[in-house]
Amino acid sequence: MRFYSFVTGLLLFTAWGCQQESVTVSPDAASLDARTPTAATNPAAAQNFRLKQLFVEGYAGGLGPYFVTTHFEYNEGRALKRAIIPPTSAAAPELTNEYTYDQQGRVVSYFVRYSRPNGDGSVGELNTFTFGDNRIEQLFARQLADGQKLPTAETNPRHIYRTNADGQMTEWIQEGIIRYGKPTRARYVYTYENGNITRATYLDANDKAEFTISYEYDDKPNPFYRWMYTIDPVLYNSRNNVVSTQVNESAPSRTEYTYTDSGLPATKKDVTKGAVLTYEYETY
Repeated sequence: MRFYSFVTGLLLFTAWGCQQESVTVSPDAASLDARTPTAATNPAAAQNFRLKQLFVEGYAGGLGPYFVTTHFEYNEGRALKRAIIPPTSAAAPELTNEYTYDQQGRVVSYFVRYSRPNGDGSVGELNTFTFGDNRIEQLFARQLADGQKLPTAETNPRHIYRTNADGQMTEWIQEGIIRYGKPTRARYVYTYENGNITRATYLDANDKAEFTISYEYDDKPNPFYRWMYTIDPVLYNSRNNVVSTQVNESAPSRTEYTYTDSGLPATKKDVTKGAVLTYEYETY
């Protein structure tokens, strides 16, 4: 069994439950930019708040990596030092993500440390990032206790993120992922309107659309815009507050968001299963 690594996120992929076996979830390239935004790009930047934890109530099985209890620790400001994910089941380990930054404040690597070895002997997974023009490449490598990497493409996939001129994600290409027991490739393509993601389309290796995710927004400024991917990539990429998402497939699912009086995300609810994710904050 392969452990899910905690994604610091790409677009609200509640669709991870759609027949994606043994897939490492990528850290939305947004945690890749942990720099604090200015008031010009984010009206909430003057508020010295940061996420303390995400807390799940109810059954969240199959809802993916953006629906797990997570505790956050910081170096300074909003620069993540580590994210700790308690076991999600009796058989699951605790996961600790440890982040490394470059001089520009971007995450260049993070290590997912398992509280006990995986079945293949690995003790964690190293994720590294390289940056190019409108492109970010992420490599995964599971590591043994002696630091050696497991060599096969099956265990070490590659993800490529393409961005537009505003730094918003337009495409997420996944290579070497395992679906239905075999290595393959797939990609998400994102459509924007008025600075917000309105649709994500999932395409298989033959570029056939398998499902779409649609998004609805209010007219208020998103306090997480261009801040961090750690919780929900749609919160990083879209200018307004997302209020609901709908996964359109054979078994449709819907997610709804609520906000505090000051405009911060308060809860995220899976309408079908009833699970609720609560956002808790602290000041610094």
